[in-house]
Parts: sequence; C-alpha cells; structure tokens
Amino acid sequence: MKIDASAGQHLHAKNNQVSDETRATASSSKKVASVDSATQLTNTEPSRSAEELRAKSGDGKLTVITYTSNGKLDLPARFEEHRDLIERVANSTSKLYLHDTPAAADRVAEEYEKVSAGLYEQHPQLKNKSWGFSIDDTGKLVATGHLSQADKKLVEGVLNSNDKLVSAAQDFKANFLEGLEIERGSSGTSQYWGKYDVNEDNFAEIIDFKEMITQSSNNEIQREKTGYLLNKWDWTFNISDQLSARAAPVFTK
Repeated sequence: MKIDASAGQHLHAKNNQVSDETRATASSSKKVASVDSATQLTNTEPSRSAEELRAKSGDGKLTVITYTSNGKLDLPARFEEHRDLIERVANSTSKLYLHDTPAAADRVAEEYEKVSAGLYEQHPQLKNKSWGFSIDDTGKLVATGHLSQADKKLVEGVLNSNDKLVSAAQDFKANFLEGLEIERGSSGTSQYWGKYDVNEDNFAEIIDFKEMITQSSNNEIQREKTGYLLNKWDWTFNISDQLSARAAPVFTK
C-alpha cells in the first residue's frame, strides 16, 4: 500500500524516512500492493518478524490511498465496507512506524546530542556509567539506570534545561501512545506494537531514549546521505526489542 503523505491531516509529518528503494518501488508499481508493510520494509534489509515492523490489514489491496479535505480516506466504493479497518491500518502505520513517532525520535536524538556533549565535557565520569532517560507522567525527563541521587539530579537538570528536547520527548510519547490505541481499534487487540501495555504511567519504565539513540544512530556518511540522525531500520528493531523486554503483551490478538 502506498500512502500519499502530501494529503490529509494524518500524513503531514515532515520527516518521512522511507528508503529510496521502497519509495521507488511504491511509486513505479501500478499493480495493487498489500497493506502488509512488513513486506515493503524487508525488500532491501535483513528480515525480521512482521510484528517488529508495522501493523497490517487482512488481504485488502489498494494502489494509492489519499485523504479528502475533511480528513477521511478517499476510498473506492468497493472498499467502503472495510473503511474502519483500512483507516485504522493507515493511520496507525503513519503515526507509529512511518511519520509522527520516528520524526519525534529524530528530534530527540538531535537535541540529546547537543545536551550530552556539554554534559560529558563537564562531567566525564558519566560516560562510564550505565544510565538512560525517558519521560514521566508529568512530562518531565527522568534519568534511569545506575546513578547516584546526586548524578541523577544533575542529569535531569541538564536534560530538562533543553526545552526542545523535552518537547520532542513529549511528542514522541503522545504519538506513540495514540498510535498504539489506533492500532488496537475497537477490538482492543493487536499482533504488533499495539499488543504491549504501554501507557502514561509506565512509559518511563519501558522506553529508554538514550538506548534508542545509542542503538539506532546513523554514522556520518549515512547522516549526510539520508539527512536523518537515526537509522530507520535500527530504530524500529530497537523499539521492538525494548517493548518485548519490558512491556507486557496484554492486548495480544
């Protein structure tokens, strides 16, 4: 399924990091494409299980999906009876896996690099300590891991002093949680990221932004080539790993 990111309120995120290969394939093919996004993402990369990538629909097939001016999917009449499913798949895919959440992740990485450079310069001992950071239910960044209370207070003060970093982390959390809800739909279940119980209260116990950045960062050549700080494939796999390691799959289909 090709999603036209230039139309509709759901696909206006600027950081649509789809590989050149996938984009070329989607735009050149006039044959119908399966909504199963895992197939698209594994065309040029090592295979991983579908659940680690994105949601998928049943066997509905569409060539192009666009949005009307009122924000609803513009669907051929023959797909109208499946509107709820198709909208849920398209919107959760955009929110979680292609646009909003990964765009916010890249902003988190960008601001963290600025903050951490000064932090490590003034407090080099922190480089050798095992710690991370996330965002709590009050919207504040919190340090996690093996830090003394003094170091924890120090790290949190520095992180929260960067308003852009805080804002990016808040956006990540909001888009991520909304995407999980959309993916579950009225049934309240999912086979993919939506199956995990991540919410306002336990988010900081599950998602570690520092781990995400460390495990997903592009090298300088990749950054220059793609324009992104984080590698989309590695980012997807890392979030999947964090979810499977720390979140309970209570909404399993």
